[in-house]
Amino acid sequence: MSVKNVFSIDGIYYDTEKIALLHPGGPMFVRMCNGRESTAFFVSYHRRRFPHAQYEAYQVAEKDVHPDYKIEQRQLPQFDRYFELCEQIKPIIAPTKGFAPWYYFLKAALWLTLMLGLDLYSLFWRRSVVLTVVQSLAMAMVGLNVQHDANHGAVSRDWRVNRVLGLSQDLLGGSSISWIINHNIMHHIYTNEPSRDEDLDIPLLRLHHRVPKHVAYCLQQFYVFLLEACFGPVHVVTNILFLMKGPSEKQLLFKDQWDVSLSMMLIVPFRILCNCLHATSWQDAVCLCLTQYMLGGFYLALFFLISHNFEGAKKHGTSDGLDFVACQTETSCNFGGKWWGQLNGGLNFQIEHHLFPRVHHGYYVHLAPLVRRHCEKYNIKYVHYETLQENLASTFEHMEKFGKGIEKTVD
Repeated sequence: MSVKNVFSIDGIYYDTEKIALLHPGGPMFVRMCNGRESTAFFVSYHRRRFPHAQYEAYQVAEKDVHPDYKIEQRQLPQFDRYFELCEQIKPIIAPTKGFAPWYYFLKAALWLTLMLGLDLYSLFWRRSVVLTVVQSLAMAMVGLNVQHDANHGAVSRDWRVNRVLGLSQDLLGGSSISWIINHNIMHHIYTNEPSRDEDLDIPLLRLHHRVPKHVAYCLQQFYVFLLEACFGPVHVVTNILFLMKGPSEKQLLFKDQWDVSLSMMLIVPFRILCNCLHATSWQDAVCLCLTQYMLGGFYLALFFLISHNFEGAKKHGTSDGLDFVACQTETSCNFGGKWWGQLNGGLNFQIEHHLFPRVHHGYYVHLAPLVRRHCEKYNIKYVHYETLQENLASTFEHMEKFGKGIEKTVD
């Protein structure tokens, strides 16, 4: 009988459900890989090669895979330099094996309490604009510091802890299901690759050379910031539509988690109701609703934008057959240091995050010098801006050149 639920690593097919039930990191990530070529995803999360001999009993011969479920194979990236780097970071992450230190949970509790506490407050009293601003920024902090690490499996070696904290993405009005698929898998593995990385395809923006040139993009370096402010409300609506559409056949393996995310979408109408319940007018209600999602959404979107859209960012071709370290490093940039790292969940160290997504953000500031030396050794471009202002200026220039169609191709 033909097998439908499979994923592949190094060109070898595996039974998705059988591996999911054995996976120490929980079944969800494995099920998310169903129907996908998953070599780079496995390597970047485990920092080693897949032990094929150990799981030989769960392999599926290609002839036994249903014809409609065979996976298109790609020329795999080269991982030798990546494994060399993984060996070098082992002493640094040894204290917790790369997972969160105990004091991280105090920070996570602070942001979650602030966000949910202000939700509860709004049920009984009108939440002022000032308190709404505070909550919106707390929501951004939950997004950067809690759900992000958790949905990458970087908080705890216990996958249940990661899953519970990962659901904070759903409490924000997003979807942990959509996030893991589109961010963890597609964006992280195919960073800045046109047609693969959906983060490059933003309506009204020209972020790569395959978008046709048009005079309308000439001022995108200015209006991009208005679009970023719309990220929060748009993100909520698109995730509601995504979940309501239901899982595809290949996604049925995690339908139970899909239903959990769908039910948690009720947080959005709850927040709208609370804003309207005690508002002094309909204008006041609209102001509170928009402030709640637009301010924090802008903060989140801005830092993701500047991390991969800067002068010299590689946005041409694919990572197929190329060095994995170079592909991840030359499509990302860093800015600032320790304090920005603590505030923004380490995402100012975007290079280290893309190389080691399942390492907690508290380690990135310590990994950065080692990664930079490794890149210098192999002549890999490593971009680190000393300040946020420098990064913003580079992004502005980058957006201007793509908007006017005068960008240079970076191979």
